Amino acid sequence: MKPLILLIAGSGQDRTLRALALESQGWHVQEADSVAALLTLARRPDVVLLEVSTSLEELVPEGALRRAWESLGVPLLVMASAAEQERLVRQGLRAIFLGRPLSVGAMVEAVRVILPPEAQASPSARRPTVLIADDDPVSRKLLMLSLAPFHFDVVTAGDGQAALDLARRRQPDVVVCDVLMPRMDGFRMCLALRKEPRLAHVPVILTHVGAPDELDLRMAQNVGANAFVRRTQEGDELLAALLRELHLGGSVPSLSDAGPSVEEHLFGMVRRLERQVGLLAQAERTARESEERYRLIIAGSYDGVWDWDLRRRSFWCSPRLLEMLGLTAASSPGTYEVFVERLHPDDREAVVNALSAHLERDIPYDVSYRLRHANGGYRACVSRGRALRDAEGRPVRMTGIIGDVTEQLRLYRETQEAVRTRDEFLAVAAHELRTPLTALRLRLQGVAQALRADTPSSPERMVQVLEAADRQVGRLASLVDTLLDVSQLQNQGPRLELEDLDLASVVRETVARSEQEALRAGCQLVLSPLPSTVGKWDRVRLAQVIRHLLANAVKFGPGKPVEVLLESQPDEVVLQVRDHGIGIAPERLEGLFKRFERAVSARHYGGLGLGLYRVRSIVEAHGGVVSVASVPGEGSTFRVHLPVGGAAVIPVHSIRA
Repeated sequence: MKPLILLIAGSGQDRTLRALALESQGWHVQEADSVAALLTLARRPDVVLLEVSTSLEELVPEGALRRAWESLGVPLLVMASAAEQERLVRQGLRAIFLGRPLSVGAMVEAVRVILPPEAQASPSARRPTVLIADDDPVSRKLLMLSLAPFHFDVVTAGDGQAALDLARRRQPDVVVCDVLMPRMDGFRMCLALRKEPRLAHVPVILTHVGAPDELDLRMAQNVGANAFVRRTQEGDELLAALLRELHLGGSVPSLSDAGPSVEEHLFGMVRRLERQVGLLAQAERTARESEERYRLIIAGSYDGVWDWDLRRRSFWCSPRLLEMLGLTAASSPGTYEVFVERLHPDDREAVVNALSAHLERDIPYDVSYRLRHANGGYRACVSRGRALRDAEGRPVRMTGIIGDVTEQLRLYRETQEAVRTRDEFLAVAAHELRTPLTALRLRLQGVAQALRADTPSSPERMVQVLEAADRQVGRLASLVDTLLDVSQLQNQGPRLELEDLDLASVVRETVARSEQEALRAGCQLVLSPLPSTVGKWDRVRLAQVIRHLLANAVKFGPGKPVEVLLESQPDEVVLQVRDHGIGIAPERLEGLFKRFERAVSARHYGGLGLGLYRVRSIVEAHGGVVSVASVPGEGSTFRVHLPVGGAAVIPVHSIRA
């Protein structure tokens, strides 16, 4: 007895096609559009095939329907999507689930596998013979693959004449032939079959890559073809026509003499093909231009592009992205897993979670992270992307861009540091200016109070007060001059008024002016014998250099001597200022001569952090170089090298000790 398949599906062409496919295997098929058909079964089916196309609640019935369902005890195949399968499992449905969409061939194969051995059709049953006539081997292969699950006896031919000879030997049950073939086209072959008594009843299905128009259909009718369908990669329309003709058992339409001849029709088809080829050529040119435009955009962009194919599990990187990471095409991350491995360990979890959130819940993907460069370092990156989804909303592809913001981040941090340094400098400058102003104000208030008193202070006392006030005014003037000078140095070098002078005299004069300030700090200025050193220098600017170095030595070495030495060499003069103070930490030596830099905190020692910057600028303008050697706790030695024969550019360097 032939197996009975109960097919429960919504009415329409899809259910008809599935029924025809099942019947082509020699099985009986009973169609129904509701599970309520279980109550009216006249015969127990061997398999129940259910396509979820109606209300899901009906699939797990109660009462009589449940009892009828459970009493069958036959395999249940359910064609449903992943979401529908999950819901049915929660409802307690016990079944074998098949994914949807499901091809007709896959459905037939699933039913064949689940049928019990005693219900299988007899092995001796005759299989239908299908003749495929097509000069395109790819088209033949695709059609053979779609027919493989049906276990038909498939024979093929590469042209119309070979197909006609094969049909005379094998007498097929159905012929599928392309209309354009060498030696004999499909129309002539169909006409030849109809003229042979043994083959006149064989159904012929004509195919073509283009959709048939009214003239094609009329010509197919004239030569006695059973159908004229468009050949597609899926092949559903062609498969439906083939199964339908096998089911009808070879009913052949009558020939018609009306209409154009085969030659006229073929000429019309060739003209239409020429137009289609022209359109395809235009589409190809447009596609090439679009691709070239895309490549130019990618090549000219500062961002890298990535493309993640979720189905093939491949991860493509554009040349710009590979360049950003120091990679080549051979060493590029060809998979998503390799890309994740290049993420910084601290960023990996956040990036993976962001990708999952976008793929699962369509949350925008816009993240920042660090990617490992080929040299082992990390590049700061920002990335945005978007997923491409199929008809059921499942992500199948994701594409995005990655921008390297390492340099921008560096500049941003430098800007932040510059703003912080500026704010700190303004605070220190305000403090430095306020200190002499406060002292000056107190002195002046004392003088005013003494003048208003009945018994004014002695002239000597008044002179002392005014001298102290004058020192504060001088300190203020020095601070203001320093700020103005540094503002000028920021845009251009210091202006020099060069003259022939003896540096030894400049050193003696400057040391003499600084002695009172040094004595107040408990320091003794020790001046070594100074040889005569004549050169072309700026007297005022070199005096500023010496004064800054002396003030710096007194500030950081109070109560200890400060030594000043001058050495005359054939090509240069070396000025040394040595203190025995707190010294400078090695890590602070490198940036000591930069603007706003200090060897120690401004909170304890004050200062604008501009003195050594002015020293370096003035010395470099003379073609010289300034350096420092220091040991923490033992003091520091500043050396100024000045060329005698004229300005020569010498790079600044620091000497660590």
